[in-house]
Amino acid sequence: MFHDRSTRLLIATLALAITVAGTALAEPATPLRSTHGAVAADDERASRVGAQALADGGNAADAAVAAALALGVVGPASSGIGGGGFALVWDAAAQTLHVYDFREVAPAALDPGDFVGPTGIDPLLARRGGRAVGVPGEVRGLALISRRHGRLSWRRLVMPAAHLARDGAEVSAFFAWAAARVRKTKSGPHDAETWALLGGEEDRTPGEILSRPALARTLLTLAGDPEAFYHGPLADELIAAVRAAGGVMTAADLAAYRPLEREALLGRWNGLRIATMPIPSSGGVVLLEALGILERAPFELRGLGPGTAPTLHLVTEALKHGMADRARLLGDTDGGRAAAAALLDDTRLRRLAAKIRIDRTLPADAYGEVPAAASASAAEKPGGTSHVCVIDAGGNAVALTTTVNDYFGAHVTTRGGVLLNNQIDDFTIDPAQVNVYGLTQSEANLVGPGKRPLSSMTPVLVFDASGQRVVGCAGGSGGPRIISHTLAALLGAWLFDQDAHTAIASPRVHHQWSPDRITTDAALAADVRAELERRGHVVADQATPAAVQLIKVLRDGVIEAASDPRKGGRPAAP
Repeated sequence: MFHDRSTRLLIATLALAITVAGTALAEPATPLRSTHGAVAADDERASRVGAQALADGGNAADAAVAAALALGVVGPASSGIGGGGFALVWDAAAQTLHVYDFREVAPAALDPGDFVGPTGIDPLLARRGGRAVGVPGEVRGLALISRRHGRLSWRRLVMPAAHLARDGAEVSAFFAWAAARVRKTKSGPHDAETWALLGGEEDRTPGEILSRPALARTLLTLAGDPEAFYHGPLADELIAAVRAAGGVMTAADLAAYRPLEREALLGRWNGLRIATMPIPSSGGVVLLEALGILERAPFELRGLGPGTAPTLHLVTEALKHGMADRARLLGDTDGGRAAAAALLDDTRLRRLAAKIRIDRTLPADAYGEVPAAASASAAEKPGGTSHVCVIDAGGNAVALTTTVNDYFGAHVTTRGGVLLNNQIDDFTIDPAQVNVYGLTQSEANLVGPGKRPLSSMTPVLVFDASGQRVVGCAGGSGGPRIISHTLAALLGAWLFDQDAHTAIASPRVHHQWSPDRITTDAALAADVRAELERRGHVVADQATPAAVQLIKVLRDGVIEAASDPRKGGRPAAP
């Protein structure tokens, strides 16, 4: 039973979309299967753009870049060239794994004092307006991936997105719902360009055609030279928009931005090798910590079965250890990186696993191994961000997560149609306050010049035991729920041997240690919910959708792909 009004609106909007001629079809009950590669994205049109890149002779890197650019046009609530992200790129022929961090950074002049209002710290200043905008990394990040790993030209990868913006694309059910949600809630100011994108005085309607001519012109310029985003008229427009909205970003900040190549965070689980993002992603650390705890716990999770109360309880308990550690220790500092490495120590994981009880939950201060931090408020968590998974016929693979953070970012849009992120909210502004996702964060994540905010994005590549062949790709959207829901997908696909669609379509739970409650799909069975409550959990429905993309390579080499029905996406193959 759906109790939340916004959840009912989303379901009604999705149902309406299915009846509109030419809009997304109902999600199939089985995953797509292909021997020629596959793309799984939040929106079917982006999946198709990526699949066409494969059909045109491109590889996984080409498909991922093209799909990500298309997502920014048809899904601006979640991603776009005004944001940033992370990517794992596997080159099967060279047997090399590359990890790219094109996360936004704080402008040089930004510090915690910029978020003090008349009555003290004002968290809204880090969520809406110019001070909320981090220096965008998406364009340079995607261009770097294309240049180093792609076969097709950069122009070829940008043009499908430019055409979608110029010619217009149907408004998806998710876009319409997210726009209505933002328009009708008191979530801060909108500039005129953003207000028009949201629909102005009228709700967006699923199936209506929306063209974005200013963004089309920007993309056509970038197709000729991605550096035009960081120098010249487009850069001037970006800085003007940020500063008009109260920000401090400068042309020097934009010109100085560089994507970084990092070392992958690697782990072993269930006879597989897992590759994911290191700091400034907290998602990879918490994911591997939870998997490590579950594998060392004195309970046979496989025998308890998928979706049962004992299984969901044990997964929740493991997550609470990882999320407690995230809140207390992690950030884009030397200390934060050292803490992340220490969290995955085998002896420590065994100690935490031994704390777990099958019949009950524990007091909040029992999770992790350092003094407890302040409790977070029970803020509802939005569901921004998009993820793309690609595995091609040659075994190359990309897991790419891209975001503008909250729905429609900072609500600041340039004259060139670029919607800008509100990534500064992912920093700690004040350790005593929580961010928009209700997360407590440590001083290691305190906002500072040139720093990259801690992220929950969790792109994952799954390898066989040898580490020489990719057998899976996963990642998602939804703030901190990315971590818990990606974890659920991995458990479903590779512990419970579910097909890709079942692994992501099944009911999921989330717990982030503080506030002390489980949020869940309303589809969770009543008896399972009751059993969780008997173990001491507070269980609440989650109104906003979080979506996981998943590709699984079967033993016979068939590639099985699925996109989360919660956000209306569908996979595609060449």
